[in-house]
Amino acid sequence: MLAALAGVLAIDWFLEHSQIIQVTRSDGTAVVLRGLPVAIVLMLVAAQAVWEMARLCGSAGVLILGMSAVIGAAGLGTLPLWWQFVGGELSAHAVMLLMAVLIWIIFINQMIARRTADAIGTIACTMLTVMYLGIGGAMILQIRLAGPNGLLKLVMFLAVVKSTDIGAYFTGSAIGRHKLIEWLSPGKSWEGLIGGLTVAAGVSILIAHFGRIGISVWQAGLFGVAVGLAGQFGDLCESLLKRSARIKDSSSIIPEFGGILDIIDSPLLAAPAAYALFAIM
Repeated sequence: MLAALAGVLAIDWFLEHSQIIQVTRSDGTAVVLRGLPVAIVLMLVAAQAVWEMARLCGSAGVLILGMSAVIGAAGLGTLPLWWQFVGGELSAHAVMLLMAVLIWIIFINQMIARRTADAIGTIACTMLTVMYLGIGGAMILQIRLAGPNGLLKLVMFLAVVKSTDIGAYFTGSAIGRHKLIEWLSPGKSWEGLIGGLTVAAGVSILIAHFGRIGISVWQAGLFGVAVGLAGQFGDLCESLLKRSARIKDSSSIIPEFGGILDIIDSPLLAAPAAYALFAIM
């Protein structure tokens, strides 16, 4: 997975710096289209994640509208790529228009496919899937597109989130004694959380220092702790869904890890926090 991610980011960097793909914006200016490889990966991930959400909802006794969910999650998740064609105030209008279109699509899909059968539950779970995957994906892509060093910011964000998971796992396995939220995630401990956040802060400081990302040491440490906490919250949110569905893993597509949702649960809800902190700092 690390090798695949490195390959995608390398292609993204090459396309940006070689300026192969340029687009003309609505104001007539030509700009380099950035983030296309990352957006393609996000669309593929969204399609698989929708299937896993459908499995969770189905186990809980609720169906989702798969086609609408895929279109919505992929469309909303890659919106930052497309609004490079516009700009300024038009971007806000594009978001509102897309949301309105998605609501239309979901209602029409329900009427055609299932009529009135479990309409409220089906539409609600479909909207949850679109918002959960789409907004999280859009924020991840927006980090990539945030300024000239957006690719480095994306690397820093992903490294912080996943180093929190790794640090929490090993620290909790070694010295974890006090359960964090036993009814929700019995494997997590307060010791593991502290260990994970410590590792995240260290990783954040190292990347900020050697990558010259433009933030101070204390800001990098704060970024690591805050984004690490947001990532752990994202992990607990997916645990909430899985426990409600009485399923251990969202799928078995990735040996020893589970499903795509089990991999992206932390980044999905940590991305808004990371984007806000980058903007503030």
